[in-house]
Amino acid sequence: MKESISERNGINFLSKTDHLIYSVGISTGGQAEMRMAQKDSKRHIVATTIDQEGAEFAKKRMVEIGLSGQIEVKIEDVSQPLPYSNGYFDFIYARLILHYLPIDKLNFSLSELYRILRKRGKMFIVVRSVECPEAKDITAKYDPSTRLTTYSSGSHEYSRYFHSQESITKHLSSAGFTIRHVAAYQEQLCVDFQRTKPSGQIDHLIEVIAEK
Repeated sequence: MKESISERNGINFLSKTDHLIYSVGISTGGQAEMRMAQKDSKRHIVATTIDQEGAEFAKKRMVEIGLSGQIEVKIEDVSQPLPYSNGYFDFIYARLILHYLPIDKLNFSLSELYRILRKRGKMFIVVRSVECPEAKDITAKYDPSTRLTTYSSGSHEYSRYFHSQESITKHLSSAGFTIRHVAAYQEQLCVDFQRTKPSGQIDHLIEVIAEK
């Protein structure tokens, strides 16, 4: 499985007191969640996805590696009200998921994530940048009302909210978060959930640590 810069960074931001973790959109093959659990046996990770097939694959991996007791995989949509009490989680991990959301759903999701995070808790976010090739494709269509850019890849169409550092930090600040760290860098992502097939391009990412 290909190493990920952004995944490694997110795991390294975890502290010794971060025992209850919410992973928004389970990472590729559940790799990040397994690494979080293996670093500290006291950790419990709730990993969510809207993809039933991906959830079943991840659950099977957790059982095989003996971490199903620490990692709970759930079908859950972050753009809907979340079934957790205020301040429930110590840390939120949201790598390569929030850029799927149009502006209205993004703002709602961030308000919910702020609500379920404990005071002084931190959230790690990675989104795709306006510097990505798809965002600059002259055939792509940008919708200013949603901030989504729709582009074609092969025979499929995809839509993303490609962010600048200013846009993602503005949304986070509006939800109540304090920005503690921002970085932009390049990473070769993978095209499959199991992270075995590297993309043919280099993507541009924005990484943020936000605190409640």
